[in-house]
Amino acid sequence: MNRTQKIQQFIEERFLVQFGGEVTADTDLFQAGVIDSFGYIQLMSFIENDFAVRDTDDELLSNIFVSLTDIDAFVAGLAEKRAPAGDGW
Repeated sequence: MNRTQKIQQFIEERFLVQFGGEVTADTDLFQAGVIDSFGYIQLMSFIENDFAVRDTDDELLSNIFVSLTDIDAFVAGLAEKRAPAGDGW
């Protein structure tokens, strides 16, 4: 399972939503009512634990990622900053 699939699976299982219908990878998950601020904290905690990446709290709060596409790009960027060349997901 790749990074995007893991994040998608977490969102689907935790927030009881299915991607592919009305909710797509580009859907604003806040506007769609899928997640709220508490859910966002849970999602960021999952990302920190599962992908062993950490960003500062200021960066997490100033850059709210609202779609699966945005969240996946965020994780990829953090992994790139922290992983040696050629390493990553």
